[in-house]
Amino acid sequence: MTAAPEWLDELDLRPGPPWLALGTRALADGRWLLADGDLERDLHRKAEILAAHPDDAFAALDSPAVRAASAEVLDLVVTATGRSPEPGRHPLDAAGRLVQEDLCLLVERDGAAHLDAGSVCFPSYWRLRDKLGRPMAAVHGPVAHYAEELADRVDRFLARLRPERPVWRRSWSIHDDPSLWLPDPTPPRGGPEPPEGLWLRSERQVLRRLATPGTILFTIRTQQIPLATLASRPDVCHRMADAVAAWSSELVAYKGARGARRALPWLRSR
Repeated sequence: MTAAPEWLDELDLRPGPPWLALGTRALADGRWLLADGDLERDLHRKAEILAAHPDDAFAALDSPAVRAASAEVLDLVVTATGRSPEPGRHPLDAAGRLVQEDLCLLVERDGAAHLDAGSVCFPSYWRLRDKLGRPMAAVHGPVAHYAEELADRVDRFLARLRPERPVWRRSWSIHDDPSLWLPDPTPPRGGPEPPEGLWLRSERQVLRRLATPGTILFTIRTQQIPLATLASRPDVCHRMADAVAAWSSELVAYKGARGARRALPWLRSR
């Protein structure tokens, strides 16, 4: 069985309400990129996804801010990884092919940060082309409770973000599909008794203001394990069960059918 990863202790498992939390923490160790033993596998997956879905996995508006910020991101990635980018590609596309993280560029205009470019190969039920050019409130529009609990806080936080103080946060969900390329919701699956057929999926997200004026880099490192891995961490199972059991009806409708509610009896029994 897969060993329980250390990042389990980074999950926010507090039951709501409130149902959503910004939950950002200072990036004290400077590790804005996380590479592990799956690096080559994930880069190969990215190349396959970008070849199969070129207009969905990468998109960028053509503006001076996007061009300058994309070049800056590529320089940052090359410096951090020591890897050489493929020539002839858009700099953000080239940068995304060097790291396990998905990369999104936020550009501040009209009083809000907008998602103006992205290399997104491992989306969790969202599609880049549907969000491109939209402000954060619209990007997160489908997320249950986002408008009333987080929208204003996120906008204020991004406006105050300083270059010397990058931050990170984690999100989590339970999926019944192990595919990393999941731009669209899939029909809920029945399948075997939990925990079989279920996966714990987590995103380590980093926000850092760039030197290019009015731009922010948002990185998403997707990590996934079979839910059965949690058998060795009953403390995490019980806290996760409490969080899922407390979900509002809106949260259940938004993401509960993907596996979390089916997993509840097993999580409780650990």
